[in-house]
Amino acid sequence: MPDGCYVAFANVNETGMDAEALCNKWLNEAKVSVVPGLPKWFGSRAQGHIRISFATSRDILQQAFERINTCMQP
Repeated sequence: MPDGCYVAFANVNETGMDAEALCNKWLNEAKVSVVPGLPKWFGSRAQGHIRISFATSRDILQQAFERINTCMQP
């Protein structure tokens, strides 16, 4: 039985992409899944945010962030 997990609700407005587009880019290019901060799930102030769960090992998180960094390079 899980004891809980850690999540971040990150503002992604400075990426120049909306949250859904960014989530799709990360899923398709970096193979990393995050949840867009859609108002239907998180309320009207969630626009421009994503929810990231940290419920995995440090090694997997490191690999995920390295792939995200690579896909965000121009």
